[in-house]
Amino acid sequence: MSEGRLRLAALETYVRSLTSAQAFWAEHFCLESDVHRPGVYEVGGVDWRFLSGAAPCGTRGPHGALPVFAVSDFGQARAYLLAHAIPIVFEEILPGMSLLICLDPDETPVELAHETAVGDWDIADRRLLRTRQRHDVPAGGPPTLGPLAELTLYTHDITASVRFYRDVLGLPVGLSYFGHVHLVLENLPLVLRGTNWRCKQPAQRHATEPVFGADDLQPVALALQRAGFAPLEAAEHRLSVVDPAGWRIHFEAPGGAG
Repeated sequence: MSEGRLRLAALETYVRSLTSAQAFWAEHFCLESDVHRPGVYEVGGVDWRFLSGAAPCGTRGPHGALPVFAVSDFGQARAYLLAHAIPIVFEEILPGMSLLICLDPDETPVELAHETAVGDWDIADRRLLRTRQRHDVPAGGPPTLGPLAELTLYTHDITASVRFYRDVLGLPVGLSYFGHVHLVLENLPLVLRGTNWRCKQPAQRHATEPVFGADDLQPVALALQRAGFAPLEAAEHRLSVVDPAGWRIHFEAPGGAG
């Protein structure tokens, strides 16, 4: 598919209660939805849509889509989450990046990432984090989400997923290492990460699903058809399909939802 590169247009996250989700993100991350589009947030040029009716699948390991938001201070964000009993399920300090993955009230994961100077990295900081001896002190209010830094998609068959996103959808490969393959959307990296976990209930509406923007859906539909991926649903401005990892993804042309 060569007719224009795809971009991330939106994220769609299923929640049990739209009211509770809005209250959670407003209180703990200072997010306010568009007054004209309840349940929709604009974060760095990407719509984040909350959809009611979530039925969490019960899968405990990493699977599906993981949005990665920039934050300005890893320690402050970590301290705030711990002080407010917001679950942190993974955290790491690497040269150039400190990150953590937390869960919203519907157990949907979101990653917060703080870009740092490589020269400031100290392995002692990582050791304290890994041994759970690091103690961050809450300072100020809740963390503020910056723009999306990347979108991660977990897959139990990274070879099939690379073929799908690279060869069928035409996304260029930027970097590959240790089971991580970085592809290039128009507006941010798309990272495929290998996992041994599979969703227990892939048909249930839950977690986060990406929506890719395209100027024209016809070449997208044709590329998917030629590769044997039948659409789950198709409309004039929107097309949905299941990727090789079993995750629903969507495509929208101008005039679609949002």
